[in-house]
Amino acid sequence: MNREGFEQGGATMNPTAEIVQVDKALESYRDAGYDLTAAAGELVDNAIDWGKASIVRIRPRWDEKRKRIEKMGFADDGVGIPVDILSHVLSLGFSSGYGSRGGLGRFGVGLKLATLAIAPRVDIYTKRADSAAIWHTYLDLDEIKEGAQTLIEARECDQYPEEFADLMEDEDEPFESGTLIVWSKIDRLEEGGRYGQANRERMQELLRFLSRAYRRFIDNGLRLELDGRPITLHDPLFLLPNPRVIDRFGPTVTASIIDQATIEIEGSRVEVTVTLLPEVFRHHRGKGGRADRSGGEFSDLYIPDNEGKISFLRQGREINYDLVAKMLPGGKKEIDRFIGIEVSFPAALDEYFQVRNVKRGVVPVSKLREELKKFLDKPVRAARKEIRRHWNAVDAQESATNPEHDLAEEAVDRAEESTPRGRAGEGIGSEEADHLLDHLVDETLGDDAGEAERAETKARLQKRSIPILDGGWPGKELMEITHLNGKAVIRLNTQHPFVTAIYSELKALAARDATEVEGSEAIELARRTKLAIDLLLMGYAKAENVSPSPEEKYGELRSDWGRFTSTYLREALKEIDK
Repeated sequence: MNREGFEQGGATMNPTAEIVQVDKALESYRDAGYDLTAAAGELVDNAIDWGKASIVRIRPRWDEKRKRIEKMGFADDGVGIPVDILSHVLSLGFSSGYGSRGGLGRFGVGLKLATLAIAPRVDIYTKRADSAAIWHTYLDLDEIKEGAQTLIEARECDQYPEEFADLMEDEDEPFESGTLIVWSKIDRLEEGGRYGQANRERMQELLRFLSRAYRRFIDNGLRLELDGRPITLHDPLFLLPNPRVIDRFGPTVTASIIDQATIEIEGSRVEVTVTLLPEVFRHHRGKGGRADRSGGEFSDLYIPDNEGKISFLRQGREINYDLVAKMLPGGKKEIDRFIGIEVSFPAALDEYFQVRNVKRGVVPVSKLREELKKFLDKPVRAARKEIRRHWNAVDAQESATNPEHDLAEEAVDRAEESTPRGRAGEGIGSEEADHLLDHLVDETLGDDAGEAERAETKARLQKRSIPILDGGWPGKELMEITHLNGKAVIRLNTQHPFVTAIYSELKALAARDATEVEGSEAIELARRTKLAIDLLLMGYAKAENVSPSPEEKYGELRSDWGRFTSTYLREALKEIDK
């Protein structure tokens, strides 16, 4: 054989090969990156975009033990697929809107790759309003491997498959038009194994995805159903009316918009919105967005999912809801679960967000990324500050009757039995002392407190040797101390940075379930606390240092401070270490 070819029967023949070895190519496409949510999303996109559907239904068909999903049906009441292109819709690369920048689809591979990622066979049944006929076509990877299927053919059929036929009607009336797609021989939704995912978990994940990804469409009237149940929208920004929120909290509970911006790119607009979730979802520090002020659970609102995530919407449909590295000031914080961030853009800007054909994993190009990061800095910091301000106000209001300082106060009470009696404030009469206590209660609780709460707080101040109250004022003082006939009442300034950034965070961490605390989170707070304690000691040293004669003024104070701290701490640790 020479370089130009080889001879056969006196003629020179050149080697040839098929451009695509169909069976092997289709098998390789099964690993194109679609999981169940992304795959189902492609079919919903088609129903909305090209089918103009107002109803979309998804139904899994389980085996008898309800462990394995054998088939899945996707039905819509859209316009149906024209017969002349029905045989093409399963042809790889075909799309009636290929390259379009005006809809949800674009690449012409979604339906095929999505199906193959989950199952080796897909059947399509469709009906147009201008015809009584139902048309059918299919693609079966097993038949292609065996050579039994070489073409995709459209044929007229009598009816929809019985197990999914009811999906193609509403209130017992058949859809005038629409499309039913059935995945069968499903083999990519396996259960079990050490790292396996249960199909019930997959269906719950699909429910959450659909409710969030199509929230704007549901809000505009789309009926989306999964396994016979209507899907209600979930808006991570909590701006759209969520029926679950309305049923529980009323129609007025919505997020507040912290900031909005529009970024112009080549005549198209990127809309960025930052919201602060309603107070009822974040009333108490340490609840994690799973319970309201009365302890009622609302885990079905998925608030912890929001932590540090950005929702990217393309043509109004969410295509990514995930962390984007280094986008938020100071990195992701637990407090960010109460902040909603949405970036909405048209399909015309796909290249700027590096959108892939599976419509996942959005990554803004570097210049746009920096512009988004710069914009988000101010509103995210403002939202975090407001959340902490609210928590501090709640803490200050509740701490007077809350036993959170009891352990320390009880230890001091026991230690006071063997320490020198306090002398500050000696000679204050009972009437004046009573007036001072009332004043402290007023400053701590404010005007909204009831008589019972005020009386309980005052009784605590009278009982304890050195009680602690949480108050808040704009001054630089870390605390105020009122001395009454040997008693010292501490009023802690909850607006001081040491309290907001360290002390309050420590209290919140201590109140949480240990199983919910990540080791890295605890270590980070421990490092910050160690730093803050160092600075607290240095701050005291500086306070002495501004005096020309610190030893004379503060030497005895310093010694007593260390001595009493040691005594109180030993007494407290006896109780803790029991």
